[in-house]
Amino acid sequence: MFLVDQKVLDFLNSQRVCSLAVVMPDGGSHSAAMHYSHQVNPLVIYVQTENTSKKCQGLLSGQSISASVAVGFDEQKMVTLQMDGHVQLVTDLSTLPKIHELHYAKHPHAAEYKSDPATVFLAFTPIWWRYTDFKQQLTQIISSDSA
Repeated sequence: MFLVDQKVLDFLNSQRVCSLAVVMPDGGSHSAAMHYSHQVNPLVIYVQTENTSKKCQGLLSGQSISASVAVGFDEQKMVTLQMDGHVQLVTDLSTLPKIHELHYAKHPHAAEYKSDPATVFLAFTPIWWRYTDFKQQLTQIISSDSA
């Protein structure tokens, strides 16, 4: 586990959407724009989806798979966060109340799907991250390699 710089946490708090890319069972890849929430210590990104979604195909067996997440799509701010790691289906039902609290505080509209039996949460755990601020006079890069 590594410590995440406060600028990165502030950035994650200020954003709502990420791109999640997963490795599919056939070796191909799939990416999707997703609303996300997160916890700190350790950093985990949560996304709500349906168990029938394409991104879940390789997760239903309970194993984690390689994945990447990108946050930051604003051409005015020019700040991005890239992360590589693993994603898995949240199967421990005792963790759902905390995940619901985090996720629905950030995305209240998503709570309408909470009781749908197809609704699941995915947990992405980064093993590498890189935050880049292109608007600084000298581009500012902070990464897990320097943390």
